[in-house]
Amino acid sequence: MTHDWKHLYQKSQEPAAACSEADGPDSLAYSPRVLDHFLNPRNVGRVEHWDGLGCFGDPSCGDSLEMTLRLEGDRIVEIGFLVYGCAGVIATSSMVTELAKGRTLAEAACLTDEEVIHALDGLPEAKQHCSLLGIQALRLAIIDTMVMRQCLQEGLVQSAQEYRAKRQEGRLQYDPNLLLKDDLIE
Repeated sequence: MTHDWKHLYQKSQEPAAACSEADGPDSLAYSPRVLDHFLNPRNVGRVEHWDGLGCFGDPSCGDSLEMTLRLEGDRIVEIGFLVYGCAGVIATSSMVTELAKGRTLAEAACLTDEEVIHALDGLPEAKQHCSLLGIQALRLAIIDTMVMRQCLQEGLVQSAQEYRAKRQEGRLQYDPNLLLKDDLIE
């Protein structure tokens, strides 16, 4: 059995139909806003000189996501993502970056998948798990900024550049599960 996925990758002259109750819970109909963020994703790419790096994936469907962010003080001024995944993951990751940009770390840490879904005017029920990937990658990037600050303060690294190099080479590892979301909010 083959599926024709081309319609998801081509711009149409007609607006896409929005998700509706009539589509049913198993429908994969995407809202116009989801299609816009899929076809024209915002903030794609790795932020140069990032202050936080978060990677998250869903082994059950093969989607994976990397999110990087740069701060001025405690405010996210630049954020980017690289993704391997479906239309839902691309669109939700794009929206997560839009919602997080300009927020403080504490504000961004409080973003929920429900907010992402609402900002996209809904998401098919079968794709709602996609919004969690962006939220989790964002939270891991926020935790990473805290770890970098602590490493700098403790003298474990001499600069942000040294921290980034050690992280990318795998020479500096930590378990982000030991840090709780509540620790992000002072």
